[in-house]
Amino acid sequence: MVVGQSVELLCNTSLTSDIMWSYVTDDGFVAYVYSNGLIDGDKPQLSVKSIVDGFHRLVIADAELKDSGLYNCYHGKGLRKVGYQLIVNGMC
Repeated sequence: MVVGQSVELLCNTSLTSDIMWSYVTDDGFVAYVYSNGLIDGDKPQLSVKSIVDGFHRLVIADAELKDSGLYNCYHGKGLRKVGYQLIVNGMC
């Protein structure tokens, strides 16, 4: 994706609504960006859309280069459900 665009990352929540999202940078730093129904305050461009059709949606608005990384969705028991490698490119 390109800087300034928005993206929705989907996680199937048909079995549970207890979802966590983590963010892993290229240098291996891991942070939970959504947990216990709350968005990490250090990532104001993130939001969560309500569960629709069995999917939980993590929205990244106005993406920046620093938003590139691996986003993982886990259910409440800590098992990874899906992962997305997000690459944000600058514009020439």
